[in-house]
Amino acid sequence: MKIKELKKTVNVSWSPAELYPVMIAAGSAAQQVDESFSSNSYLELYSLNLAESSLDLELKSSLQTQHRFQKLVWSGAGVIVGGCDGGLLQFYDAEKALKGSTDALVGSSTKHTGNVSALDINPYQKNLLASGASESEIFIWDLNNTSQPMAPGNRSQPYDHVQGLAWNQQVQHILGSTFATRCLVWDLRKNEPIMKLSDSQSRTRWRSVSWHPNVATQLCIASEDDQVPVIQLWDLRLAASPLVTFEGHDKGVMATAWCRHDPELLLSAGKDGRLLCWNPTTTKPGGEVVMEVSSLDDWMFDVSWCPRVPGLLQVASFRNQVALHSLLGASRADCMSARTQSAMVDSFGGAFTSLPAVAPAPFSVPHVVDSPLF
Repeated sequence: MKIKELKKTVNVSWSPAELYPVMIAAGSAAQQVDESFSSNSYLELYSLNLAESSLDLELKSSLQTQHRFQKLVWSGAGVIVGGCDGGLLQFYDAEKALKGSTDALVGSSTKHTGNVSALDINPYQKNLLASGASESEIFIWDLNNTSQPMAPGNRSQPYDHVQGLAWNQQVQHILGSTFATRCLVWDLRKNEPIMKLSDSQSRTRWRSVSWHPNVATQLCIASEDDQVPVIQLWDLRLAASPLVTFEGHDKGVMATAWCRHDPELLLSAGKDGRLLCWNPTTTKPGGEVVMEVSSLDDWMFDVSWCPRVPGLLQVASFRNQVALHSLLGASRADCMSARTQSAMVDSFGGAFTSLPAVAPAPFSVPHVVDSPLF
């Protein structure tokens, strides 16, 4: 059920779970124009205003910016990060932005090449940001000191645009990344990829990656290719082929989001304008669609669950709309295989054989980004 909407083409990020009341940050979407062809760009903060029956969100602050955004994330460290065109990353002080202060922009970097369209915050160390752009560039940033990001090993070849990034939800030094033809899993303690997933049997073009909230070795990757609009569930312990391939979209899948509050709910948004909710634990061929949450005559390019409120989600489309929906779900116990692969145990620790896992002690990010990437 749609409960709120925002009539703008924007990239959106929820406020972190620590912040109450819940808010969203909305940044003008890069490479998009409105009906008036305005080139103005804004970073705006909205409260949900759930006590009001109106569909309108309540604007709390608005900052005019010089650049539009490819991606936004809001860290529990109090920083809103915007990925922009031309390799630009911008760092905003969330508290200053909420007050509308003109000095809310506290830093920027042009370390990347190309559009910075992949960002994710580490769920255990809220000051750690992963960013991805063109030429297979991935950097790990300490938001307390953004001058020296780290590269997690040599750049993956062939060089390609980083389509998606996602930190593992159980093992904090594991990072997933998607490129058009492959998905790489990185171990940041080793500074190298430890697993490559690819589908040589079909013409997939990978875009989104989402980790299972509880099962450290399972992840979903989605194809944006209109000829093969599928989502595949993989388990790194059985990485020869996907466990299940979900088939429900008519055109490419642009975004996925796995619910942290209920692992049996997975959202997918596609070019066919459909927002589908799946049960990713099923082994039914083609997957099991729990419900169609929404349908539009428009591309949906982003979807995410609210980190604080169970069942609350947002979906963004290109034709001036962000919609907030309320969805109810019930958790059930997960059944997991005991099969293991010894080659992965060193990276995943106890999470590989004993699930759910206990997070390991924090790891440090060395300031070595100035070393060359090959």
